[in-house]
Amino acid sequence: MRAELPETLEIPVLSDGVVTLRAHTPADVERVVEYATDPLTMRWAKMPSPYGRNDAERYITGAHAGWVTGESMTWAIERDDRFVGSVELKGSGRAVEIGFVLHPDARGAGTARRAIVLAIEYAVEHRNVEVVRWEAEEGNLVSLRTAHAAGFTLLAKMPDWLEMNSKVVDAWCAKWRAGDDFEPKTTWRATTFETDRFRLRPLAEGDDERIRETLDDPVSRKYLFGRPDPLTVEHAAAERTRKWWTAARGETCTWAVADKETDEYLGDISIFEIDPVVGAEIGFYTHPEARGRGVLGETFPAAVRHCFETLDIRRLTMFAADSNEGSKALARRAGMHEFGTQPLAASSGGVLEDLVGYELLREDA
Repeated sequence: MRAELPETLEIPVLSDGVVTLRAHTPADVERVVEYATDPLTMRWAKMPSPYGRNDAERYITGAHAGWVTGESMTWAIERDDRFVGSVELKGSGRAVEIGFVLHPDARGAGTARRAIVLAIEYAVEHRNVEVVRWEAEEGNLVSLRTAHAAGFTLLAKMPDWLEMNSKVVDAWCAKWRAGDDFEPKTTWRATTFETDRFRLRPLAEGDDERIRETLDDPVSRKYLFGRPDPLTVEHAAAERTRKWWTAARGETCTWAVADKETDEYLGDISIFEIDPVVGAEIGFYTHPEARGRGVLGETFPAAVRHCFETLDIRRLTMFAADSNEGSKALARRAGMHEFGTQPLAASSGGVLEDLVGYELLREDA
């Protein structure tokens, strides 16, 4: 099969001097097959499987047909004089949906963001588009980073929202509205730093089993109530993706505490409820194998300093059940001071007890 392209069809060519959007041509077929069969694309995009040249040719024909019917606007993305991906605005009304995919050799250079900006600017000016919607399966971190960088407002996680390759999945949803700029709408804090023995980095998918072991441990369950029982690796993955999403929205920041040599997950340190005036609350939990090794004794004070010196947090609070002597000692070790008690506000192993509050202000706050 060969893609039949209408000879009279005129698809606008757009460029920002780095990235060019143009019509797909039969010469793009081979690289369409390459990006469609890349593992990352196959995992997160709606693609026939297996995918071959006939599928790519049908895709190109359909991309052109969308312009003819007005149902979609699809461009080939070109950078450095080669085809590197595709971007699509689907819909004929004032609200459209955006989709994009890059060849693996073009990722990581901001190409998708540039293509999105060009496509949206054209749609607003020439098609009277008012709202552009972005949806991705929960966990699609690469797409989330692109939407965030392109200035989309991150709205919500929607349960059972998308059908992806014969299954219904939860989705992350965002929007861009005419009049918005293309700058991030939230501060996504995702830093990496080190202490003598440990690396503090963003959570990774490979941490899921160790997260499960941490959350399912009896010591963790005593103070982290409300967890599923039994707690599965799927629950752990949901915990990770939830923290990715809230970090992207500027609400939280979580570091996996990892062994510097092996990168093995040893626990979490998180700040949450981030506010420019109130500050943020800090919390943590540790894998059972990490206890007694001074992991948090070394990393928790370093995380507190990092919050003040790098993330510009002005105030940190921490809360611990009154019986949790280890957490209380850790707060004091980091220089935090007790500021009050909430009577019977903690449930430890099903027993109500007091919740003790600690705080620390940045020196210049």
